[in-house]
Amino acid sequence: MFPLILTFSVLPALALLVASASDGKGDDPQSSLTLDPGVIAKGFENDGQDQPAAGQVASLTSPNNFINFCLTVPDQPITNGQQIAGGSCNPAPMGSIPSTSNMPSAKFTNPKNLDVIPANQAFTVSLAIQGMETGFFVNAQENYFSAPQQLNSQGQIQGHSHVVIEELSSLTQTTPTDPTKFAFFKGLDDAAQNGILTADVANGLPEGTYKISTINTSSNHQPVAVPVAQHGSLDDVVYFTVSNDAGGGDTGNSGSASSATNGLSVAETATATSDATATSTGNGGGGKGGKGKGGGGKGKGNGRRFIPRVNTNMHH
Repeated sequence: MFPLILTFSVLPALALLVASASDGKGDDPQSSLTLDPGVIAKGFENDGQDQPAAGQVASLTSPNNFINFCLTVPDQPITNGQQIAGGSCNPAPMGSIPSTSNMPSAKFTNPKNLDVIPANQAFTVSLAIQGMETGFFVNAQENYFSAPQQLNSQGQIQGHSHVVIEELSSLTQTTPTDPTKFAFFKGLDDAAQNGILTADVANGLPEGTYKISTINTSSNHQPVAVPVAQHGSLDDVVYFTVSNDAGGGDTGNSGSASSATNGLSVAETATATSDATATSTGNGGGGKGGKGKGGGGKGKGNGRRFIPRVNTNMHH
């Protein structure tokens, strides 16, 4: 009888071992398919209406960190690391959020606000940036929004920046711009040199009025997330004019404007309709494509960043 009793006594343990082996997860919480109770945010069960304010709406609530939220929007595909122009649902958590002393900020050093620069002549955009560790970007074709925001050992966001130039009707334009249309777009993938990121606008811009903006993002291309609602802008915007009458000075620039498709790449392709592609104008940089790196310091571009825009699902 003893062997029989021993056999039955170990059956539950064996069953657990078999179950653990069958899912291949073991005890590693980073590979387990179950939610660890230690990371459940109890505050997510509060809709916020215990402190009502005029116009305030109730928050969605969840007792399980919204782990199955995307099941509530069955018509949307899972983002799955892709740039899906028609929209999607992303199940990745937001991740690590820095302290207020580590919130990033940026300021254009060229062009400066209200500058006038020559038309159709190459120029270099330069951007001072602080509060984040630049030079971190993942494969935007396969890992877009697919991982949480991460911090370095100093508590700073690891990520990269971008510059985008949009044409305006005038400096006094008050109508919102169309995000699917732009004159120039470039990801700045290299680490900042002495706190400066650069991008070459190799063909210059045609005469007109422009707005240049930054887009500071985490490694997986999501906009940076910070710890408090009230904070200064994490990005910068400058307005400038391009004129046929502006003196070229000692820039030694030359070239003509071309389509915005020259300024995009697989990793930084802005997803838009074919019509938006046809109506956008602008330029992009070139440069080295070694190991898919570039686009940032010293204005180097790369093969990963610059291919003609097509109607794809790779929006970034």
